Amino acid sequence: MRLRSALLLTLAALSASAIAAPAPYYWWQGQHTTICAQTSPGKGWTRISGAFVKSDCSI
Repeated sequence: MRLRSALLLTLAALSASAIAAPAPYYWWQGQHTTICAQTSPGKGWTRISGAFVKSDCSI
């Protein structure tokens, strides 16, 4: 009975991660350029706007 409960709990946890949303994209500004990315390109970059769905930051 414990094994069955553990398997059911594991299956429920794994199925919840399958419906997770993709990470949003943000505009990042460096000294001389601006790019669209999900995470910071590195040191010295500032996030200037965000929560876009498409990778070109259009929507």
